[in-house]
Amino acid sequence: MKHHCPICKKSTDSAIDADFPFCSERCRLMDLGAWAAEKYVVSDPIFDEEELPEDDRRELREGGHNNDDNIN
Repeated sequence: MKHHCPICKKSTDSAIDADFPFCSERCRLMDLGAWAAEKYVVSDPIFDEEELPEDDRRELREGGHNNDDNIN
C-alpha cells in the first residue's frame, strides 16, 4: 500500500518501509512525541453520556456489555 508519511509527506510503501505509515523511525518518533506532548487530541464524544439511560452509561464506564445483549 502506498501512502505519504504524515510527518514529512515523503512517499512510503507498506511493502518496503518497516515504519509504515511513516517513512522512518525519526518520523515515527516525532509523531509519538507529538501525542505525548498533547499536540494531538481525540475529538469530543459524538453524544452526551448524560442523555443515555443509566444502564448504558454504566456499560460505557465499565467497558462491558449489557447482559440483555447475550444470545444463548
